[in-house]
Amino acid sequence: MVNRSFLSGNEATALAARHVGVAFATGYPGTPSTEVLESFAALGGKAQWAPNEKVAAEVALGAAFANCRTFVTMKHVGLNVAADVLFTTAYASITGSLVFVVADDPGMASSQNEQDTRRYAEAAGVPLFEPADAQDAYDLFYLANQVSERWHIPVIFRLSTRVSHSKSVVIPAKLPLPANEPNFVRDIQSRVMIPAHARPAHRRLRTKLNEILAWNEQEGPHQVFEGQKDLGIIAAGVSYLHAREAAPTASILKLGVTYPLPIQAIRAFAASVKRCMVIEENDPWLVSAIRAAGVNVEGKNDDIFRFGELNVARVRRIIAGDNTPESQGYRGKPPELCPGCPHRSSFAVLKKLNCIVAGDIGCYTLSALPPLQAMDTMIDMGAAIGVGLGLRHVLPPDQAKRVVSVIGDSTFIHSGITGLVDMVYNPPPTGHVVIILDNSTTAMTGLQDHPGTGRRLDQTTASSLVYEDLAKALGINNVHVVNPVRQADLFEEVLQQSLDSNELTLIVAKQPCVLHAARQARKRQSKSTETPASPSTPAATPTPVDECPPTHNTNASQQPSVTNIRFIGLGGMGVLTAADILADVAFHHGCDVKKAEVHGMSQRGGFVSSDIRYGKNIASPMIPDGECDYIVVLSADQIAASTGQLKAEGCLINAADIDTNALPSKKMLNVAVLGALSRHLPFGEQEWLAALHRRFPAHMHDSNEQAFRLGLGGKANE
Repeated sequence: MVNRSFLSGNEATALAARHVGVAFATGYPGTPSTEVLESFAALGGKAQWAPNEKVAAEVALGAAFANCRTFVTMKHVGLNVAADVLFTTAYASITGSLVFVVADDPGMASSQNEQDTRRYAEAAGVPLFEPADAQDAYDLFYLANQVSERWHIPVIFRLSTRVSHSKSVVIPAKLPLPANEPNFVRDIQSRVMIPAHARPAHRRLRTKLNEILAWNEQEGPHQVFEGQKDLGIIAAGVSYLHAREAAPTASILKLGVTYPLPIQAIRAFAASVKRCMVIEENDPWLVSAIRAAGVNVEGKNDDIFRFGELNVARVRRIIAGDNTPESQGYRGKPPELCPGCPHRSSFAVLKKLNCIVAGDIGCYTLSALPPLQAMDTMIDMGAAIGVGLGLRHVLPPDQAKRVVSVIGDSTFIHSGITGLVDMVYNPPPTGHVVIILDNSTTAMTGLQDHPGTGRRLDQTTASSLVYEDLAKALGINNVHVVNPVRQADLFEEVLQQSLDSNELTLIVAKQPCVLHAARQARKRQSKSTETPASPSTPAATPTPVDECPPTHNTNASQQPSVTNIRFIGLGGMGVLTAADILADVAFHHGCDVKKAEVHGMSQRGGFVSSDIRYGKNIASPMIPDGECDYIVVLSADQIAASTGQLKAEGCLINAADIDTNALPSKKMLNVAVLGALSRHLPFGEQEWLAALHRRFPAHMHDSNEQAFRLGLGGKANE
């Protein structure tokens, strides 16, 4: 039997890294890239979190100089931090391989800008690979390593939100390769980039790029999908999948390596069709490059479609030349700080004292939103201290003494330490106050560890950075460690005294993240209560769920060619888990499946949705507008988000119809809703229960079966 897996783009990249013989990987967490390194470690790869992306890239480069295959992960804005390494490494000569896995975030689901990594490839002079889905990510990562190793050059592997966090079927057709034997060979002229060495190195780089261009033209991973000649589409990445569904009869040129661009292949394709269009997200980078080469192609309207993600509906509009203003749609409930979050207490005091807050990137950035609205600036990682110092230096004393820099523990380590050094080196006349919000984790990107937690990526014990000791070593005399929740009055008193003084002060507001504490508690409980599975007990009282007639049809051949199901709810309700379970059922049933979701700030109590599409052959991972067969709503106040997205004969399944008092646990509402949904889908009850068993530990099997059968109505599929 073919070895099939159902993986996200991030997971597929990690699997390919293991199979290609990557010996070492490092990175810094950042949505949507985080899971690449975590998955690589879970598969047994040697991996570690670095303090920031620059350090991560340098460590990976050292491994590549030692003849190892390696990669470094980051999100698009993280490449700004690592750019110094990237640009000069392009001149250097590596003996192993070095892949920069960079995930862009069109639409800014969890980012502060929408920058386009493709411009970095051209500026630095390094090859750029763009996978379209998980299978593509697996295949192209192999090729990226081969190109890097063959030409002794770093490469960029550009993911995006809908590739990183969309799941699809992956068949690992490649044979695993053994890792290279680590070895260092001295090559001073190729690795010590003084001007005398860098000048000829730059010429060698351009020669390499010409050779890679010739390879890309002749052997590169571009494919022509023949169709009607009235319309031809050039696309790369997930845009290719949207285009394939939006224009199924068109001829399509799918690009895998977009820098250096295979312009002769593009020229030949454009000449073979009457009308040629370029479909791409973000900047008009691809269309500009093709036009600069003298090829006549159409692009999108950049006043409209340069912003946000593309999807099938938007691609249809681009092809049709529909430039009417777009509806913004229903965005749902905005994210917010979690109930019990220690940052709530800290910012409540900052607001009470009327502070001017120079903030930073992390969960606490949500304090800028109502009801707190207690953060005044946020630009980039580590900016809180520098921006705060700038304000202190120039504002009149009455305003300057109100300025406070607020930064998280992981962010402080990432790029706040140098700001603290500058505070001591160039102290403002009124002094300054820096608050480190120490919640003992990197919470926003999924509760990763960092050098201040005392744990490594693999959870082994590590030394822990002590912020107050660092501050004292720098010469800061006023250092305080306060719990802003349990010692709220003391925190306010210390902050007021610090604001009144003209001295440099560091306050460490120390209280663990509630999500992290809950996760650790669940781990301990799971270990202590793990027992063998016992026979299940059906729920006592069946509950009607909705007015849609049940299909009770297990004959997949009689189902539509594509079934579209969207899950909607709020962060923490198990929306993504429910979608995962459905996707797992369809996958094991033998269907082609794609699952799309967005991670990040939406999960902090905000609007969350996940699309599942299954059938014989699925293109785009995102359900086109108005084509949902089913919408499953886990939070009643999010029903408005589904308006207009159902087909005329579609069905809305409302979790509010579930009797939560009959559930073994209210946290199992998502499982009960799956039971309700199962009445309409062509999968047997045992398939669903098997998926639940794969998802949850044995001691939860009985209760999950009860919840599922409660939603099912006490009936097995017929």
